[in-house]
Amino acid sequence: MDARTFAVVGGDRRNLALSKMLCGKGHTVRLFGFVNYERESPMQCKNLYEAIEDSDYIIGPIPCSHNGGALNAPFHNAPIYVEDLLRLIKPHQTFIAGFVKPEIFEMASKFGIHILDMLKREDLLLLNAIPTAEGAIKIAIEETEITLHNSHMLVVGYGRVGKVLSGMLRGIGARVTAVVNKSSAAAAARCCGHEPVFFEEMEACLKHADIIFNTVPHTLLDKTNMKHIRKDTLLIDLSSPPYGVDVNDSRDFGLKVLYTNSLPGKIAPVTTAAYILDTVSHMVDELEGGDRDES
Repeated sequence: MDARTFAVVGGDRRNLALSKMLCGKGHTVRLFGFVNYERESPMQCKNLYEAIEDSDYIIGPIPCSHNGGALNAPFHNAPIYVEDLLRLIKPHQTFIAGFVKPEIFEMASKFGIHILDMLKREDLLLLNAIPTAEGAIKIAIEETEITLHNSHMLVVGYGRVGKVLSGMLRGIGARVTAVVNKSSAAAAARCCGHEPVFFEEMEACLKHADIIFNTVPHTLLDKTNMKHIRKDTLLIDLSSPPYGVDVNDSRDFGLKVLYTNSLPGKIAPVTTAAYILDTVSHMVDELEGGDRDES
Protein backbone atom coordinates (compact mmCIF):
# COMPACT_ATOMS: atom_id res chain seq x y z
CA MET A 1 0.00 0.00 0.00
CA ASP A 2 1.46 3.37 -1.08
CA ALA A 3 1.52 6.31 1.32
CA ARG A 4 -1.97 7.64 2.03
CA THR A 5 -3.68 9.99 4.45
CA PHE A 6 -5.85 8.29 7.06
CA ALA A 7 -8.29 9.80 9.51
CA VAL A 8 -8.72 7.57 12.56
CA VAL A 9 -11.94 8.59 14.26
CA GLY A 10 -13.08 7.08 17.54
CA GLY A 11 -12.44 3.61 18.84
CA ASP A 12 -10.40 2.14 21.67
CA ARG A 13 -6.71 1.35 22.21
CA ARG A 14 -6.68 -0.73 19.02
CA ASN A 15 -7.22 2.39 16.93
CA LEU A 16 -4.61 4.31 18.88
CA ALA A 17 -2.05 1.58 18.25
CA LEU A 18 -3.16 1.41 14.62
CA SER A 19 -2.53 5.15 14.23
CA LYS A 20 1.05 4.77 15.36
CA MET A 21 1.58 1.78 13.09
CA LEU A 22 0.24 3.68 10.09
CA CYS A 23 2.63 6.53 10.84
CA GLY A 24 5.46 4.03 11.10
CA LYS A 25 4.60 2.83 7.59
CA GLY A 26 4.97 6.36 6.23
CA HIS A 27 1.31 7.31 6.08
CA THR A 28 -0.13 10.61 7.28
CA VAL A 29 -2.55 10.13 10.16
CA ARG A 30 -5.14 12.50 11.58
CA LEU A 31 -6.63 11.49 14.90
CA PHE A 32 -9.96 12.52 16.38
CA GLY A 33 -11.97 11.15 19.26
CA PHE A 34 -9.26 10.49 21.86
CA VAL A 35 -9.04 13.77 23.75
CA ASN A 36 -9.22 12.02 27.14
CA TYR A 37 -6.36 9.66 26.24
CA GLU A 38 -4.06 11.27 23.68
CA ARG A 39 -4.63 14.96 24.27
CA GLU A 40 -1.07 15.98 23.35
CA SER A 41 -0.62 13.72 20.33
CA PRO A 42 0.65 15.61 17.25
CA MET A 43 -1.85 13.57 15.23
CA GLN A 44 -4.79 14.88 17.26
CA CYS A 45 -7.12 17.22 15.32
CA LYS A 46 -9.17 20.01 16.86
CA ASN A 47 -12.40 18.95 15.22
CA LEU A 48 -13.96 16.32 13.00
CA TYR A 49 -13.78 18.46 9.86
CA GLU A 50 -10.02 18.93 10.21
CA ALA A 51 -9.54 15.17 10.53
CA ILE A 52 -11.73 14.25 7.56
CA GLU A 53 -11.08 17.08 5.07
CA ASP A 54 -8.08 15.81 3.08
CA SER A 55 -8.00 12.17 4.14
CA ASP A 56 -8.12 9.34 1.64
CA TYR A 57 -9.61 6.87 4.10
CA ILE A 58 -11.50 7.23 7.36
CA ILE A 59 -11.07 4.41 9.85
CA GLY A 60 -13.73 4.06 12.51
CA PRO A 61 -14.15 1.86 15.58
CA ILE A 62 -14.89 -1.80 16.20
CA PRO A 63 -17.78 -1.96 16.83
CA CYS A 64 -18.63 1.10 14.76
CA SER A 65 -21.50 2.11 17.02
CA HIS A 66 -23.36 0.55 19.92
CA ASN A 67 -26.65 2.24 19.14
CA GLY A 68 -26.36 3.40 15.54
CA GLY A 69 -26.45 7.06 16.59
CA ALA A 70 -22.98 7.81 17.92
CA LEU A 71 -19.59 6.30 17.14
CA ASN A 72 -18.01 4.02 19.70
CA ALA A 73 -15.54 6.54 21.17
CA PRO A 74 -14.80 5.68 24.82
CA PHE A 75 -11.85 8.06 25.04
CA HIS A 76 -13.65 11.16 23.82
CA ASN A 77 -15.31 13.83 25.92
CA ALA A 78 -18.48 14.18 23.81
CA PRO A 79 -20.55 12.04 21.42
CA ILE A 80 -19.37 11.80 17.82
CA TYR A 81 -22.54 11.33 15.83
CA VAL A 82 -22.45 8.99 12.86
CA GLU A 83 -24.57 11.31 10.75
CA ASP A 84 -22.20 14.23 11.42
CA LEU A 85 -19.30 12.08 10.28
CA LEU A 86 -21.03 10.85 7.13
CA ARG A 87 -22.02 14.39 6.14
CA LEU A 88 -18.34 15.35 6.07
CA ILE A 89 -17.12 12.36 4.05
CA LYS A 90 -16.86 13.01 0.33
CA PRO A 91 -17.84 10.45 -2.32
CA HIS A 92 -14.20 9.77 -3.25
CA GLN A 93 -13.33 8.93 0.35
CA THR A 94 -13.99 5.54 1.98
CA PHE A 95 -15.11 4.82 5.54
CA ILE A 96 -13.76 1.59 7.06
CA ALA A 97 -15.05 0.29 10.40
CA GLY A 98 -16.16 -2.95 12.07
CA PHE A 99 -19.56 -4.39 12.99
CA VAL A 100 -21.32 -1.69 10.97
CA LYS A 101 -25.06 -1.76 11.65
CA PRO A 102 -27.48 -1.92 8.69
CA GLU A 103 -28.92 1.48 9.54
CA ILE A 104 -25.46 3.03 9.15
CA PHE A 105 -25.09 1.46 5.70
CA GLU A 106 -28.53 2.87 4.82
CA MET A 107 -27.58 6.33 6.06
CA ALA A 108 -24.33 6.21 4.11
CA SER A 109 -26.14 5.29 0.90
CA LYS A 110 -28.25 8.44 1.22
CA PHE A 111 -25.07 10.50 1.34
CA GLY A 112 -23.44 8.50 -1.46
CA ILE A 113 -20.72 7.31 0.92
CA HIS A 114 -18.81 4.05 0.47
CA ILE A 115 -18.42 1.93 3.61
CA LEU A 116 -16.37 -1.22 4.12
CA ASP A 117 -16.90 -3.47 7.15
CA MET A 118 -13.53 -4.98 8.07
CA LEU A 119 -15.22 -7.65 10.18
CA LYS A 120 -16.78 -9.12 7.08
CA ARG A 121 -13.27 -10.20 6.23
CA GLU A 122 -12.57 -13.83 7.09
CA ASP A 123 -8.87 -13.16 7.67
CA LEU A 124 -9.52 -10.64 10.46
CA LEU A 125 -12.26 -12.75 12.01
CA LEU A 126 -9.94 -15.74 12.20
CA LEU A 127 -7.08 -13.75 13.71
CA ASN A 128 -9.38 -12.06 16.23
CA ALA A 129 -10.27 -15.49 17.58
CA ILE A 130 -6.77 -15.70 19.11
CA PRO A 131 -6.98 -12.74 21.55
CA THR A 132 -10.63 -13.60 22.22
CA ALA A 133 -9.67 -17.10 23.32
CA GLU A 134 -6.70 -15.86 25.36
CA GLY A 135 -8.96 -13.29 27.02
CA ALA A 136 -11.53 -15.94 27.87
CA ILE A 137 -8.87 -18.08 29.52
CA LYS A 138 -7.53 -15.08 31.44
CA ILE A 139 -11.02 -14.38 32.78
CA ALA A 140 -11.56 -18.04 33.68
CA ILE A 141 -8.32 -18.15 35.68
CA GLU A 142 -9.07 -14.90 37.50
CA GLU A 143 -12.69 -15.71 38.31
CA THR A 144 -12.33 -19.26 39.63
CA GLU A 145 -10.53 -20.98 42.49
CA ILE A 146 -9.60 -24.09 40.51
CA THR A 147 -6.96 -24.90 37.95
CA LEU A 148 -8.16 -25.22 34.39
CA HIS A 149 -5.87 -28.23 34.11
CA ASN A 150 -7.93 -31.41 34.56
CA SER A 151 -11.17 -29.41 34.89
CA HIS A 152 -14.24 -29.94 32.73
CA MET A 153 -14.71 -27.24 30.09
CA LEU A 154 -17.83 -27.01 27.94
CA VAL A 155 -17.33 -24.91 24.81
CA VAL A 156 -20.67 -24.13 23.16
CA GLY A 157 -20.12 -23.64 19.45
CA TYR A 158 -17.21 -24.88 17.35
CA GLY A 159 -16.71 -22.01 14.96
CA ARG A 160 -13.70 -19.70 14.70
CA VAL A 161 -13.50 -18.84 18.41
CA GLY A 162 -14.68 -22.22 19.63
CA LYS A 163 -11.97 -24.07 17.72
CA VAL A 164 -9.14 -21.82 18.90
CA LEU A 165 -10.41 -21.73 22.50
CA SER A 166 -10.87 -25.50 22.68
CA GLY A 167 -7.33 -26.02 21.41
CA MET A 168 -5.85 -23.62 23.94
CA LEU A 169 -7.80 -25.20 26.81
CA ARG A 170 -6.63 -28.66 25.83
CA GLY A 171 -3.09 -27.32 25.60
CA ILE A 172 -3.14 -26.48 29.32
CA GLY A 173 -4.58 -29.85 30.26
CA ALA A 174 -8.31 -29.14 30.50
CA ARG A 175 -10.89 -31.75 29.54
CA VAL A 176 -12.87 -30.14 26.72
CA THR A 177 -16.35 -30.99 25.48
CA ALA A 178 -17.24 -29.12 22.30
CA VAL A 179 -20.90 -28.53 21.45
CA VAL A 180 -21.26 -28.80 17.67
CA ASN A 181 -24.05 -28.48 15.11
CA LYS A 182 -22.96 -30.91 12.39
CA SER A 183 -21.12 -34.15 11.90
CA SER A 184 -18.13 -32.54 10.16
CA ALA A 185 -17.59 -30.27 13.17
CA ALA A 186 -17.89 -33.28 15.46
CA ALA A 187 -15.21 -35.07 13.45
CA ALA A 188 -12.95 -32.00 13.54
CA ALA A 189 -13.37 -31.69 17.32
CA ARG A 190 -12.62 -35.39 17.81
CA CYS A 191 -9.49 -35.10 15.65
CA CYS A 192 -8.25 -32.36 17.98
CA GLY A 193 -8.79 -34.48 21.09
CA HIS A 194 -12.07 -32.96 22.27
CA GLU A 195 -15.28 -34.78 23.14
CA PRO A 196 -17.96 -33.60 20.67
CA VAL A 197 -21.67 -33.47 21.50
CA PHE A 198 -24.50 -32.12 19.40
CA PHE A 199 -26.64 -29.23 20.59
CA GLU A 200 -29.59 -31.51 21.28
CA GLU A 201 -27.35 -33.56 23.59
CA MET A 202 -25.88 -30.58 25.43
CA GLU A 203 -28.28 -30.68 28.38
CA ALA A 204 -26.80 -33.92 29.70
CA CYS A 205 -23.32 -32.35 29.80
CA LEU A 206 -24.20 -29.19 31.71
CA LYS A 207 -24.00 -30.68 35.22
CA HIS A 208 -20.43 -31.86 34.64
CA ALA A 209 -19.01 -28.52 33.48
CA ASP A 210 -16.75 -26.48 35.76
CA ILE A 211 -16.72 -23.63 33.24
CA ILE A 212 -19.05 -23.07 30.29
CA PHE A 213 -17.84 -20.86 27.43
CA ASN A 214 -20.52 -19.77 24.97
CA THR A 215 -19.52 -18.57 21.51
CA VAL A 216 -22.94 -18.66 19.81
CA PRO A 217 -24.92 -15.36 19.50
CA HIS A 218 -28.28 -17.06 19.89
CA THR A 219 -29.96 -17.93 23.19
CA LEU A 220 -29.13 -21.56 23.91
CA LEU A 221 -28.91 -21.50 27.70
CA ASP A 222 -32.14 -20.43 29.40
CA LYS A 223 -34.67 -21.62 31.98
CA THR A 224 -35.29 -24.82 30.02
CA ASN A 225 -31.81 -26.15 30.71
CA MET A 226 -30.20 -23.91 33.35
CA LYS A 227 -31.60 -26.14 36.10
CA HIS A 228 -28.91 -28.65 35.14
CA ILE A 229 -26.02 -26.20 35.70
CA ARG A 230 -24.31 -26.30 39.10
CA LYS A 231 -24.28 -23.10 41.15
CA ASP A 232 -20.48 -23.16 41.29
CA THR A 233 -20.13 -23.33 37.50
CA LEU A 234 -18.79 -20.17 35.85
CA LEU A 235 -20.39 -19.13 32.57
CA ILE A 236 -18.43 -16.89 30.20
CA ASP A 237 -20.37 -15.57 27.21
CA LEU A 238 -18.06 -14.57 24.38
CA SER A 239 -20.81 -13.89 21.86
CA SER A 240 -22.37 -10.61 20.78
CA PRO A 241 -25.93 -9.55 21.72
CA PRO A 242 -28.45 -11.11 22.10
CA TYR A 243 -25.87 -13.50 23.65
CA GLY A 244 -26.23 -17.23 24.19
CA VAL A 245 -26.94 -17.13 27.93
CA ASP A 246 -30.27 -15.57 28.89
CA VAL A 247 -29.52 -12.66 31.23
CA ASN A 248 -32.75 -12.74 33.24
CA ASP A 249 -32.97 -16.51 33.55
CA SER A 250 -29.38 -16.78 34.77
CA ARG A 251 -30.20 -14.33 37.57
CA ASP A 252 -33.25 -16.35 38.55
CA PHE A 253 -31.08 -19.47 38.86
CA GLY A 254 -28.35 -17.61 40.74
CA LEU A 255 -25.68 -18.39 38.18
CA LYS A 256 -22.48 -16.41 37.72
CA VAL A 257 -22.36 -15.22 34.13
CA LEU A 258 -19.75 -12.88 32.67
CA TYR A 259 -20.66 -11.16 29.40
CA THR A 260 -17.58 -10.06 27.51
CA ASN A 261 -17.35 -7.44 24.77
CA SER A 262 -14.49 -6.46 22.48
CA LEU A 263 -12.01 -8.77 24.19
CA PRO A 264 -9.34 -8.36 21.47
CA GLY A 265 -9.23 -4.62 22.19
CA LYS A 266 -9.00 -5.14 25.93
CA ILE A 267 -6.61 -8.09 26.03
CA ALA A 268 -4.19 -7.40 23.17
CA PRO A 269 -4.79 -4.00 21.51
CA VAL A 270 -1.33 -3.85 19.92
CA THR A 271 -1.47 -7.32 18.37
CA THR A 272 -5.04 -6.72 17.24
CA ALA A 273 -4.05 -3.38 15.71
CA ALA A 274 -1.41 -5.24 13.66
CA TYR A 275 -4.17 -7.55 12.41
CA ILE A 276 -6.28 -4.52 11.49
CA LEU A 277 -3.34 -2.87 9.71
CA ASP A 278 -2.85 -5.92 7.50
CA THR A 279 -6.58 -6.12 6.79
CA VAL A 280 -6.90 -2.43 5.96
CA SER A 281 -3.85 -2.66 3.68
CA HIS A 282 -5.43 -5.54 1.75
CA MET A 283 -8.76 -3.70 1.54
CA VAL A 284 -7.13 -0.54 0.20
CA ASP A 285 -5.10 -2.48 -2.36
CA GLU A 286 -8.22 -4.29 -3.54
CA LEU A 287 -10.28 -1.11 -3.60
CA GLU A 288 -7.72 0.84 -5.58
CA GLY A 289 -7.46 -2.10 -7.90
CA GLY A 290 -11.13 -1.62 -8.73
CA ASP A 291 -12.68 -4.22 -6.42
CA ARG A 292 -15.49 -2.26 -4.78
CA ASP A 293 -17.74 -5.04 -3.53
CA GLU A 294 -19.52 -3.30 -0.65
CA SER A 295 -21.61 -0.18 -0.51
